[in-house]
Amino acid sequence: MGAVILAQVQDQPARESIRDARGMIVGVIERQRLTGNLVARDRNGTIIGVYEERSRTTRDAHGRLVGTTNLLPALLLWAR
Repeated sequence: MGAVILAQVQDQPARESIRDARGMIVGVIERQRLTGNLVARDRNGTIIGVYEERSRTTRDAHGRLVGTTNLLPALLLWAR
């Protein structure tokens, strides 16, 4: 009988904390597994914005286009 070995490979962490200049956590950026999008949440868990890697666009919580690169850390720092 053959054995099956399953390995989980992580390219990037699923969740990254963003801190301000004083070291206080202002929010987190998490990767959605199915879509690969990055979602920024403030310290209360409210969605601040989404970065879509496929189109390379960042949108705010209302779906408005913010920019054509990953601007999620800037959105988190601006929203605090």
